[in-house]
Amino acid sequence: MSHWYHRVVKSILPNGLEWFSVREVFYDDKGEVDGYTKDPVDISGETVEGLKEYCQWILNCFDKDVIVEDKES
Repeated sequence: MSHWYHRVVKSILPNGLEWFSVREVFYDDKGEVDGYTKDPVDISGETVEGLKEYCQWILNCFDKDVIVEDKES
């Protein structure tokens, strides 16, 4: 069964600058990265409490290693 987590992804822009974003990263059954969303996550919610909880989930990704974007994906 696959699963996903929020993670920080580092991209290298065409001008060579680094750009960081939070994305949904998907894992396979072995726990290996299987892919990630093209666009960063949108921080929005139906309620303020729901939005607060979502932001807390996102904050957890800063305790993990940064994933470097693979332009081949």
